Amino acid sequence: MENEKVIPVETLSQFIEWAAQFSDGQYLFRGVSTESYKIEASAYRRLPEIDRNDPKKLLKINKDLIMKAKALGHDQKNGKQLSDLELLAELQHFGAATCLIDFSRSALVALWFACQQGSRGGANGKVSAVRHDDMVRLKTVNPDSITKDIDYFLTPDENGRYPLYQWQPKLQNNRIIAQQSVFVFSGAHIEAEAECVIDKNSKQDILIALDKISGITEAAIYPDFDGFSRLHAHNKPYIEPDAQDYLQRGIEADQNDNIDDAIEYYTEVIRLDPPDSSIVSIAHYNRGVAYSEKGEIERAIEDYNENIRLNPNSAAAYNNRGYAYWKKGEVESAVADYNQAIQLKPDSVLFYNNRAIALLHLQEWEKAKSDLTAVRNMGEDIIALFRNTYVSVTDFEQRYDVQIPKDLATMLTSA
Repeated sequence: MENEKVIPVETLSQFIEWAAQFSDGQYLFRGVSTESYKIEASAYRRLPEIDRNDPKKLLKINKDLIMKAKALGHDQKNGKQLSDLELLAELQHFGAATCLIDFSRSALVALWFACQQGSRGGANGKVSAVRHDDMVRLKTVNPDSITKDIDYFLTPDENGRYPLYQWQPKLQNNRIIAQQSVFVFSGAHIEAEAECVIDKNSKQDILIALDKISGITEAAIYPDFDGFSRLHAHNKPYIEPDAQDYLQRGIEADQNDNIDDAIEYYTEVIRLDPPDSSIVSIAHYNRGVAYSEKGEIERAIEDYNENIRLNPNSAAAYNNRGYAYWKKGEVESAVADYNQAIQLKPDSVLFYNNRAIALLHLQEWEKAKSDLTAVRNMGEDIIALFRNTYVSVTDFEQRYDVQIPKDLATMLTSA
């Protein structure tokens, strides 16, 4: 590679700027933890140094691997006979060294691999780019050729050159999908179009940025059971989740209707008290909603109080606290909060409707009528909204022993 093509980077933004150059075609990317690594199959590393430049030795070591695997019946999966390539893909998935080289369609996934700490410790990483829409240089393994023996792929052509192949398995597992994987292989070493060196001292910062911006983590890269188990192996240090992690867990628990778990996670966010107050504010708001769903109104109000203290412009928090006051029977406090919510967000149908219901309770008929008119003018069906809370006007009147004025009753009973 020419030196001018090697661009060292220290931040995610610098890497994205480097990757932007590959807009003139379709590229595959490979990330390695150590800059000195070549684009070569892991099987090469099993060979003695003297044999590593001999493609015939690469063919032999892969043929031997296939033969041994077949002898043990490993070429059968779910009642299907695996071809040589399919068998190699299975073997590589579980850690065997083969002629297959993992690439990704995603430059950011490749960057994640480049930011790992390799066997050589603190070394610069590297991302390589290979153009894969050049059908002359890079042949595609198609359904007709997939059944061929490995000799077919690792044999030189009439000019003595070893073809370069790309293959995306038809039956993809979760890991291949998550990593956007494509296998590239050949009987010779592969040259990259361009390479980007990743500063060894910046790897951890880049990994953090990848997680925050793109959600690329080890758990996402290895989403299968094998990967999950490896993530929690004895040689993996336990990393205490941070406030952002607990917040995300709380949101996911909420989405799965696990309210008690959600409250526990939000409580942990608040206990950790991270420097970013917006995270704490969200945790208080979400926990308030969870407490409200459980009927623990006082606790909900306490959380909304904290959310408003941290984020005074939270219209949703004022509305929710108003609803909590309304459920407690403190209707005037509810109206005061709805007033504040509407002041912050005057185009919200929900806020006007909630205030209208509260004003009906206070028998402030003209103000309630004004709010209901505003809701109707926003294109909403005020009768349907009213019936979300009460069966009918008569139901409301009987519950609270009041008589709604005729004009208001008409608004809430006929279109």
